[in-house]
Amino acid sequence: MGNEARVRRRVLRRQRGRVVAASLLLMGHQTCEALVPVALGLAIDEAVAGGELTALVLCVGGLVVLFAALNTCYRWFARSAQLAVVEEAHALRVELGARLLRVGGTAAARHRGELLTIASSDADQVSRAVVWIAGLAGSVAALGVSCVVLVGIDVRLGLLLIVTAVVTTFGLNLLSPLLARRVAGQQEALAAASALATDLVTGLRVVHGLRAEETAVRRYRAVSRAAEAAGIRSGTASSLQLGVTVLAGTVVLVVAVLSAGLLAVDGVIGIGAFVAAIGAAQFIAEPLSGVGMYLRFGAAALASSGRVGDVLDDEVEPAGAGRAEGPSVTVRLPADGCTGVVADPAVIDDLLEVLRGREPGRVRVEWQGEAPSRVHVEPVRAHLFAGTFEDNITLGRPADSLEQLRPALVAAGADEVVDARPGGLLEPLRDRGLSLSGGQRQRIVLARALHTDPPALVLTEPTTALDPVTEQAVADGVRAHRHGPGTERRATVVVTTSPILLDRTDQVVFARSTGEVVTGTHHGLLDSEADYRRRVLG
Repeated sequence: MGNEARVRRRVLRRQRGRVVAASLLLMGHQTCEALVPVALGLAIDEAVAGGELTALVLCVGGLVVLFAALNTCYRWFARSAQLAVVEEAHALRVELGARLLRVGGTAAARHRGELLTIASSDADQVSRAVVWIAGLAGSVAALGVSCVVLVGIDVRLGLLLIVTAVVTTFGLNLLSPLLARRVAGQQEALAAASALATDLVTGLRVVHGLRAEETAVRRYRAVSRAAEAAGIRSGTASSLQLGVTVLAGTVVLVVAVLSAGLLAVDGVIGIGAFVAAIGAAQFIAEPLSGVGMYLRFGAAALASSGRVGDVLDDEVEPAGAGRAEGPSVTVRLPADGCTGVVADPAVIDDLLEVLRGREPGRVRVEWQGEAPSRVHVEPVRAHLFAGTFEDNITLGRPADSLEQLRPALVAAGADEVVDARPGGLLEPLRDRGLSLSGGQRQRIVLARALHTDPPALVLTEPTTALDPVTEQAVADGVRAHRHGPGTERRATVVVTTSPILLDRTDQVVFARSTGEVVTGTHHGLLDSEADYRRRVLG
């Protein structure tokens, strides 16, 4: 309960001004409402029974003032409480967002969908602690005033109803832990379903790359049904508490009617007192229902406070951690075949610089077999320029025939882009390819790289803007174009975390964060290397 208590104290401390104001205003509203039966009983005894016009006018004026006061109090209570809830929910989301943007800690290992649920649904639930405190304060004030009124009418009647109200409230409170557990289970099940849904939406490339569509559907169906069952359990507990609350109010009202009726028949109390007693007893049902409702708010807030606290109180890495240069890395690349490379961004940057012929830093490249006579490293962000499709693919060196460009276009999936234009390869392009979508630009750039046909071609994340279906077609096309039957001996190095591209490679070179380099097939590394699995599958 440590995190729950800390988060709740933080919320109440931050909103203490509005909490106090909302509590006092709701107490004022409930007090005025509890006094309405008293005012009606007084009007009956003093004005109606006595037949005095002045007393009647005064009683009517008092009722007007009473209703004006209770309406004003409730209006400003609602305004203050709602402002506190909205501001606190926003403040919690800002805190959670800032915490999640920091490095390290167990929060980084949580699923995105779960973090989304915590930052939205749970933050909203926790912020309702403001209403929970103010609501309980108002309900207690209403019960107290009603009990005083009843004791003032008749001590025995008052004590009987006080005992009934106390026992009922205590019984309602016993249901709160059950409701808190059910709400916590519901929130966790919803977070699991949201996490899986988010992963599936953001990881469609992964799902298609692993050919795991049926497995993904089965998993989501399972967690969705678990969330449904948890919601039903939580709703059952909430309905049980609501039913007990209504029953409690009914019990109090029945006891009051029987007791006050017997006293009125015996002549102990008058008609006005009888009306006041029945009205006060009937009014007790409202704060009792309020107690049940606000206890539900409190249970939900308590359940969510723990989840929010787990993220906010999580340990993080100290500033500057993980920025060391790191150990030297030796990457061995085959001089023939298609090879994937998966590593830290810093290692990738150094690797690309070495392949471009720069001085080696902490990364060294060793070619297995005869080193390629020429290595073409396609820029990570290659650009298109104003001209035709042909100009951009041939870089100004016209081909002997346009048909010479067709194999590269087909392999990159760019033939669809070119053929859809009236001018075909001679269709003009705007500067930077602004007339094309991101995926179309990426395919044209890839076709240019394939058309250069170097002995060693290095591609870096060449399909990030493509949908999974197109990416599969491009991956198969690049593989067939560079390493299909009848092709020359050449090397293709694909630096990527795309499971679709890695699935089409002959082998994958994986550089661990420790500097150790592991080589294997894509599926073999998925089975044996947890770090590789995290990087590729998210």
